[in-house]
Formats: sequence, C-alpha cells, structure tokens
Amino acid sequence: MKDQIIISLGSNRGDRLESLYKALALLDSHPLKINSLSKVYETPSWGFESEPFYNACVTLETKLNPKSLLDILLDVEEKMGRYRTKKNGYESRIIDLDLLFYRSKIIFSSELKVPHPRLHQRNFVLAPLCEIAPKFVHPILHQTSEELFQKSSDNTTATPLIYDLSLPPIFKKFPYIVIEGNIGVGKTTLATKIAKYYKATLLTESFSNNPFLEDFYKNPKSFALQAEKFFLNDRFENDISFWRKKHDFVIADFSIYKSLVFSKINLDTLEYNTYKKDFENRIKSIKKPDLLIFLKCGISKLKANIQSRERSFEKNINRNYLINLQKGYKELLKKNISFNIKEIDVNKKDFESDENTFESILRAIFRASF
Repeated sequence: MKDQIIISLGSNRGDRLESLYKALALLDSHPLKINSLSKVYETPSWGFESEPFYNACVTLETKLNPKSLLDILLDVEEKMGRYRTKKNGYESRIIDLDLLFYRSKIIFSSELKVPHPRLHQRNFVLAPLCEIAPKFVHPILHQTSEELFQKSSDNTTATPLIYDLSLPPIFKKFPYIVIEGNIGVGKTTLATKIAKYYKATLLTESFSNNPFLEDFYKNPKSFALQAEKFFLNDRFENDISFWRKKHDFVIADFSIYKSLVFSKINLDTLEYNTYKKDFENRIKSIKKPDLLIFLKCGISKLKANIQSRERSFEKNINRNYLINLQKGYKELLKKNISFNIKEIDVNKKDFESDENTFESILRAIFRASF
C-alpha cells in the first residue's frame, strides 16, 4: 500500500460526468497507468455555495516525479478549460485534479504539498479514497484512509452513484465503430469484449464460410480471385442485410474497405482494377462507420497470435505476407478512408486478460471524440 499514487477528480460545471471521463482519457495519454477507479460520488460544494460536485479517486503507476505529475494534472485541467488563479476562496470548476498522495513521500514546497494538506477534512475525498485505498496510511497523520473517514469532522454526505468510470461513453459520438488491423492483431477479441461491456450489437466477419480460403493459403495464385470475389460479395450482402434492422450501437471486427487491401496484394493488376471498379460501384450504398479503430502490432507478435489460435488454414501465412498487409493498410488509411480513424498500438498490450489495459484502450477510443 505504500507504493500508491492517488489523485482526486472533481467537477461541478457543465456535464460533470463527461468531464470526469475526459480528464481520465487525457491523463491516460501521458506516461502513467491508471489502476483502481472509485465510484462517482455526488457531494455538496465545499466551502462555498454552488452546484454539487461529482467526485472520484484514482490510483496510478508512473515513473514521473511528483512535480512532473503535477504539471500533467495542471495541463489536463487547462486543456479542459480550467485555469488556476491565485484568487482567494473557492469557485465552481469544470475539472479539479489534485495529487493526494505520492507513495509515502512528504513534500512541502511553494508549488506542491503532498499529502494534500486538507484531504482528511473532506468527505468528498475520503469517501472515494476509502473505496480504492482503505488501508493506505497517511504518512503524516499515521492513520489509514478508513480511520480518517471515521474521524472526519465533515458532516456532508458523499452519495455513491451508479456510473462506471472504467467505461467511457465511446458510442455517444460514434454509434457505429469498426476495428481493423492485420491478421492476428486481435480485432475479434477486442470487438467482442467491447460489445459485451457496452451491450452493443456485434458485427463479425464470417471468414470461415469462404470455401476457397484454405485452398488460397495453400496455392495463392490459383485461388486468389475466387477467394477475393467470395469475400467481396459476402461482405456487401451481409452488410445490407444487417442494416435492414435498427441498431443503437454497433461494434464490428472488420471494415468492408479491407477488401481493397487484400485484393491489391493477392490479385494481378488486371484482376485488381476490375475488382476495384466493382467495389467502388457497390460501396456507395453501404453505411459508413463513424469511427475506424486501427490496431497496430509488430509482425513477430502477429505470428505468435496466429499460431496460438491454431486455425489450420492459417498455418501457411508467412512473414512477408503480413508485411505486405501492413503496407497495404497504411496506404488504405492515407488514401481511401473519408471517416474518423484512431490508430492504437497494441504491440505490448494484453487487452484480453488485463482489464486495466482494456480500459486504457477504451479511453484512447474516447479521446477520438474530442
């Protein structure tokens, strides 16, 4: 517990919940890792008359020193429109980020005081703090968070709310999201997990239905055209059928534009030009996504992922083919995509089993909305 770095968040102006989500997303773009997140608590304004606050506490990991971390907190505040002044007294604010503890360090300077000198007097800090670090010992007062809360002289009530800060509202601006990337990058894994957590409709590609796929990987030149034509027809037909029904939020593990990447690599020039004309004629009637998330990953990890899922028809995929696909996707994203794109490097990220990593990716997606 002595290694905890803990900050508090608060907002009482504008969309308070959205401000907390935005602050976390902006923090996550810096060299730090967000670990535990408390619930959101609603509390009366403290020390002045104003709208009630939404408050929360967060534990972090970072190699940044306390002053550098403080600079990041202030930078996030300013990006959200809050500028600290030396004016006396309290005031409403769109966001308030305070460094409560930096492990067990005691810092007393003109710029920074850690632990925060008044945290033990404020229930809007103590309530969420007790939730995520109940046994953390205050290095000056030598009492745990729980003990400080029990002895607090603050008689205001911190009311826990049902909001989950680990799930930012990624579908609010982007109701239709597609995930793209090279073979083995984890598109289906991520899309499936997002659909589960957000109760969104999952749209997946039925690649195994392609009767030419296994033959293509054994003999690409002989079966490339049949395989690509099947994929093209299947993708367009399934897309049209899918959107006949109304869906509130959709997450897909592919973009129909991937057809241009694979066909350009697998077909000869004449075949590709004919294929592309067919694609361009048909794409006009297809619903475009609001956001394309492109997952980036090194070739070695792609190969390891492909081998681990043990699909028999993928065993002949070689390194050069994956490299060519990487180049093809890079060209596609530069020239052929007219909607929002968010690239996320997942090379060292296990979003399948590590919840903190998964939540960090969600915050990266959310950053694309502002």
